[in-house]
Amino acid sequence: MPSFNYKIKVPASSSQVYEVLKNITSFSDFMNSVKKIDILKQEENILHTEWNVDFDGVPIKWTEEVVFNDKTYNVKFKSLSGDYLRSGQWNVYQDSGKKTWVSLEMTYEWNVPNFEHFFGNIYNKKAEKATKGMLYALKKRISK
Repeated sequence: MPSFNYKIKVPASSSQVYEVLKNITSFSDFMNSVKKIDILKQEENILHTEWNVDFDGVPIKWTEEVVFNDKTYNVKFKSLSGDYLRSGQWNVYQDSGKKTWVSLEMTYEWNVPNFEHFFGNIYNKKAEKATKGMLYALKKRISK
């Protein structure tokens, strides 16, 4: 299963960045590939969501559990079902120079029969690019 771990410096406070991450249904407003995220169930700090994504012209859909930790500015996620199974976390933190960083760690696999065999290398590279793109889109959104 491929995995990624990327981080980017953002021009905002940790709390501002975390609030953008908590507003998960707004991802479709600034992440081009995310078409829609619906909240299926909500409990205190846990959301069950349904994602609809256009992955290079291929519609991908999955459900996911998202857990927010407001004290540590951490967001953990794990797919429950669908075409794309992923797990990981977003972390928002400040370095010793008081600069704010956001990191995205993710492991994933394609849950489509024979997909990995025929298209794995191509789409794994695209998934890596899309993961980096999520961080840059978040930075751009915060910079506005």
